[in-house]
Amino acid sequence: MVEGFKNTEIGIIPEDWETPCIKDFTDLLSGGTPSTRINEYWGGDIRWMNSGELNLKRVYEVEGRITELGLKNSATKLIPSNCVLIGLAGQGKTRGTVALNYTPLCTNQSIASILPNKKVLSEYIYQNLDLRYDELRGLSTGDGGRGGLNLTIIRNLQIPLPPTKAEQTAIATALNDADALITQLEKLIAKKKAMKQGAMQELLSPKEGWDWTTVEKLGKPYGGLSGKSKNDFDSGNCPYIPFMNVMSNPIIDNTFFRFVKIGSTENQNKALKGDLFFNGSSETPEELGMCSVLLEDVPNLYLNSFCFGFRLNKELQNDGLYLAYFFRSSFGRKIFTILAQGATRHNLSKANFNKIEIQIPNPEEQKRISEIIKDMDNEIFEYEKKLEKQKQIKQGMMQSLLTGKIRLIKQQESPQTIEFKPEKSLNRNHYFEDAVLIAAIVNNFYSEKYVLGRKKVQKLLYLLRRKQEADTNAFKRKAAGPYADEVRYKGGEPIAKNKKYINISSSKLGTIFSKGEQIGEALGYIEKWEMHSDMNWLVSQFKFKTVDQLELLATIDMAICDLQKENKVASLENIKNLIKLDKEWKAKLEREIFSDGNIQLAIRQRFDLFEQQI
Repeated sequence: MVEGFKNTEIGIIPEDWETPCIKDFTDLLSGGTPSTRINEYWGGDIRWMNSGELNLKRVYEVEGRITELGLKNSATKLIPSNCVLIGLAGQGKTRGTVALNYTPLCTNQSIASILPNKKVLSEYIYQNLDLRYDELRGLSTGDGGRGGLNLTIIRNLQIPLPPTKAEQTAIATALNDADALITQLEKLIAKKKAMKQGAMQELLSPKEGWDWTTVEKLGKPYGGLSGKSKNDFDSGNCPYIPFMNVMSNPIIDNTFFRFVKIGSTENQNKALKGDLFFNGSSETPEELGMCSVLLEDVPNLYLNSFCFGFRLNKELQNDGLYLAYFFRSSFGRKIFTILAQGATRHNLSKANFNKIEIQIPNPEEQKRISEIIKDMDNEIFEYEKKLEKQKQIKQGMMQSLLTGKIRLIKQQESPQTIEFKPEKSLNRNHYFEDAVLIAAIVNNFYSEKYVLGRKKVQKLLYLLRRKQEADTNAFKRKAAGPYADEVRYKGGEPIAKNKKYINISSSKLGTIFSKGEQIGEALGYIEKWEMHSDMNWLVSQFKFKTVDQLELLATIDMAICDLQKENKVASLENIKNLIKLDKEWKAKLEREIFSDGNIQLAIRQRFDLFEQQI
């Protein structure tokens, strides 16, 4: 045994750590579901969470709502914020999944809630149980994977516990920071994928001058492996492309091959560079005909028996990447959905496949489009690698910190009272924060030569909040662009004026902002709150931008945010439609600054600014 450690039922931990059961320091509650037959129980103001929403992990909002009557007439209970939630049942991944709620809510009967406690941080319990997911599933009662956890099992779970709350806090904070980076990467990847979808829809949409053709004029299909038995795959000597390689990748992944035995006299079709591959059968019409292209020479390569290959005519073999993207686009998906045959299993007729009519651009245009989309794919791939690496780092941290192998606080340190905050938050009123930020904006953007008006200040404040990933709900779709009456009338602006951080005057040119005699006090808060980097970013990006340019960027950003909430792609068409349908915004499209070209430039600038902050 290593000196300073001891053996316990839950493993080796430091000698000064304890192993209490959950029931020793807090209590649990189970939930319930109001009768779905009684309408009066549903649609109220009380949040109600189902077990599927445990996958959110950090729960700030849920879809379900029940009424006071539904709460009173069911087994569900209203639990406070900061509970550790555990999935009790489910054949999928839900059983054993843990989450934290940051708003009061009720739960269904498949969720147990560990109530917050003054002695043990909820975040620490959450991290500990998140590490023990497989253990929790193994403790489930029942057999065949259909069992479930119960309150008795959870109450008797032992938790390895550091001796001070300060050490709990240090561990929880370190792991939460790792979670925050993972979440940020996941959001970034999702936004990059949405951006790619929008770009594909825009780039692959048929244009005037594109040529009509049929698939049969492009090349000929061929079959995958045939006549193979299980033994042929046990001792393979030649690589073949697995089914999932075709399904998952527009470009065949050359690190993802399997092997099959091919005799010297066998007549099997080889897969060659430039070939396209399609799956000819699927469970849903939407997954039929997923296309992939082979871009490298691989000797003696074959194709799985569930897919078919398509060899392009010699003069078209450089078109494969463009066609792979096209058949995976919304246009290609619609084609195969229409061609799908069958009820429970959907199949593709080769004859109908050959008759498909499509419009394609000239080779140079194909290459340009393919390179743009491929660059976006490569960027997403790099972020996905970074995400996987970060998850591995987090797993290693959990193994070391939650078992005491690494101590973040020396054992002789006395207990401290440290409040754990799950997110980056500021211990200050957001109205006052706005006042300080407005003062800093005035300090950096005011000059005697160029007037600094309210419209410019509002746009800069909006963009700064977006950089900080702060709440922008106060900004509305007003005629002047994203505009917050709250900031002007009851928020940051009057506070900054009353505290003499800024001066506000009127002239023929409109409202003018200038520096106040106490602006130094506001800049002191910028120093204290460590916001220098945010302000430097704002100055470097927008110091010499006009008000119109700022309005264009802020408007397009808000429009894209609104589209993303509705799961719509951020295409030029969708953005213009959103603006056109808004009575406050529709007049913008009549202005030169909102031309199609300027909007497209703003889309790109917006993603460069706010989608790559990691």
